[in-house]
Amino acid sequence: MTGHPADTRDLVDTAEQLAASLNGWIAAGRAGALPNETMRHLMAALVKVYAAKFDEGQRPVLLDAESDVSATAVLVTASALMKASNLEIFELGMWQSWSGTR
Repeated sequence: MTGHPADTRDLVDTAEQLAASLNGWIAAGRAGALPNETMRHLMAALVKVYAAKFDEGQRPVLLDAESDVSATAVLVTASALMKASNLEIFELGMWQSWSGTR
């Protein structure tokens, strides 16, 4: 990321606060109140960040045991991302084989 370390720290702090707020909303049963457009903007930005890190040779672990994300939630989200991008599971398998990410 370009910019000054203070800018990076501010972004990290804001992102951590947003994650905590969203987790609070989920725990309170209010996830449905987040506007779909806002969710799309957040998802698109995070996908782009991960792809940029991947292109730089980084392979960060997206979820760990502390993430508390169910396998069902991952499948629902991955399926929705693939559908939105007009991708089939075959294409994912081929890309993983070609890119060596499997």
